[in-house]
Amino acid sequence: MINERSMQVYHLLLAFAICFTSAAAARILALFPLPSYSHQVVYEGLMKELHSRGHHVTVVTTDPIRDPSLENYTEIDVSELYVSWRNTFNFARNKDYDKQQKRFIVGLTRNAEHMCQFSYKNQQLQKILLEQSFDLVIVEWYASPCLYGYSYLLSSPYVGICSTGIFYPGHDAVANPTTPAYIPDVYVPHTHHKTFWERVSSAWHSLWLRWIWHSTVLPRHDAIARQYFGDSMPYIGDIEKNVSFVIVSHDSLSLYVRPSVPAIIEARALHLKEPKPLPQDLQEFLDGAPEGFIYFSLGTNVLSDRMLAEKRQMFLDAFSELPQFKILWKWESDELPGQPSNVKVAKWIPQQHVLSHPNIKLFIYQGGLQSTEEALEASVPLLAIPFFSDQNKIVRNMAEFGAVVYVEFNELKKEILLEAIKEAIYNKTYKENMKKLLNRLSDQPEKPVHRAAWWIEYVIRHKGARHLRSGALNLAWYQYFLLDVIAFVIIVPVLTLWIAYRIIILFTRKTVCTKSFRHKKD
Repeated sequence: MINERSMQVYHLLLAFAICFTSAAAARILALFPLPSYSHQVVYEGLMKELHSRGHHVTVVTTDPIRDPSLENYTEIDVSELYVSWRNTFNFARNKDYDKQQKRFIVGLTRNAEHMCQFSYKNQQLQKILLEQSFDLVIVEWYASPCLYGYSYLLSSPYVGICSTGIFYPGHDAVANPTTPAYIPDVYVPHTHHKTFWERVSSAWHSLWLRWIWHSTVLPRHDAIARQYFGDSMPYIGDIEKNVSFVIVSHDSLSLYVRPSVPAIIEARALHLKEPKPLPQDLQEFLDGAPEGFIYFSLGTNVLSDRMLAEKRQMFLDAFSELPQFKILWKWESDELPGQPSNVKVAKWIPQQHVLSHPNIKLFIYQGGLQSTEEALEASVPLLAIPFFSDQNKIVRNMAEFGAVVYVEFNELKKEILLEAIKEAIYNKTYKENMKKLLNRLSDQPEKPVHRAAWWIEYVIRHKGARHLRSGALNLAWYQYFLLDVIAFVIIVPVLTLWIAYRIIILFTRKTVCTKSFRHKKD
């Protein structure tokens, strides 16, 4: 006979099993069609973590990992999107950072339209959507609101994730504070210590970006989404505000301290992996550098083989004057014209593992967030040459920590480059500051990837997280900024004084008229 205590234990275990199963066996659709490897590796790290917890994961990606050992891990290959991306952007020929930023933002949102249409028409994805239901949708929170329609189509809650900082409209969707007085947008190359003119520039950028987003981007993406999801779909701007929360792959300590609502989850360095052995030829090259080596890579978006010939020659001339160091250069073509004897080139380099090599002396890079995190993990001194997007802001923030030497690409000459290289290598302060910053960032109660996965499972367990929404989302813009209250505070006293003034004037005139009448009568 089962006693009462046994029944309580049974019901407790049953409740736990139901809760665990609902989270551990969820079907997740992840949509990452942006053709940028540095973004994809971040999402890959989180998707693998979710898969390891028993979830069935379907990923739309431009960089499939093609691992047959992963069961219930389906990849939809949209790598063709790299063609249009690289035809649109050539970051290696940057001439004006500010102008390029504006062109990049507009080009990014237009390119996102093509990404969405490409995913809508993908037959493999269409087949999966017809055959399966999903408990959660995860979308890249980066200039592609047309993807949010999948949440409506599947009647599923959705979560955003961004491998960089979020730009202002992305914060607005969850009512996260974004005052341009000290919180710079991801595309603005300022730190949170702004001068007066930087605050003017930041305020102007804030108005321009929000105007572009609401007057152009959202209406265009809404029209595209309706072609596939139907006219009954709510406005895409309203779906945007239904996001459960957004995972941001950075940490405020590495950028700047700012207030955040509960719907912003910080989880840095989701892509970091355990060091692995290097290919033999690469291992021998780096081991054979007794004085050390310099690693030079501009990332996966800034292709160094597309820079102007005079800039390329400038790097070659500088490297040839550093015979004591070996140079490992990520070069995307088969040959490097005029290649010095101390330079080795490769189209693809396992960057994180190279940065862990004991002989490394310096990493020359473009200022990307993932590369910064990898260099931090290995405490490697940095020489940064920012080109676009959030790179300039990241570099300037790192410079405030005393952890990086940076130079502007357009101002770069051989002498400037050599001086910067020697400063970064021989001034030990930069390496020491990298170690200090790493110690701060690593001092956390849990791994960031575990935190991100836990919150995703939280949404699955509770079938959404609208309770994390800020009340500010229910306010009109003039209410949020208290303009109606300010108007009331100003208008009521002024109106009261005006009425009092009119009464006094009227009383005074009446008194004068009465006295005048009596005077005439007398």
